[in-house]
Amino acid sequence: MRTIPALRHWMQTLPLAPRPAPTTVLAAVLGLTALAGWGAFASKAWSQQDLTEQVELLQADRGRLLAGLKQIEQTNAELARDGQEKLASVRDELTQALTARDAAKGQFASAQRELATLKKRLDQARDRVSETGSIKTVEAKKAGR
Repeated sequence: MRTIPALRHWMQTLPLAPRPAPTTVLAAVLGLTALAGWGAFASKAWSQQDLTEQVELLQADRGRLLAGLKQIEQTNAELARDGQEKLASVRDELTQALTARDAAKGQFASAQRELATLKKRLDQARDRVSETGSIKTVEAKKAGR
């Protein structure tokens, strides 16, 4: 087997190198493990702090959004109340207009009947005038009433 001369020298000196004591190796391993554990703990604490800040920001945003929603709901309730009041007012005006219309229809019908009666009397009076040539005084008194 061929070996590299530097490797051969290293292999020859390896048995002569001082070996660390098992307690030193154990202390080094425990130290590195403790250092890694504290590093993981610090990393976790740092990320926990970031999450806490994010939760606080989200809670503040939620509070602002809820306040905005409450204001929108109040505005909506006011608009609905105003709309109901206007609707009631319009209904009252419609009722008054319909009542006035019905009264006007009644007056119109009464006026039409009276006009028809007067027209009939006028036609009768014209017929009598054409028959006699004059109006009798008795009929003039009836017409005056």
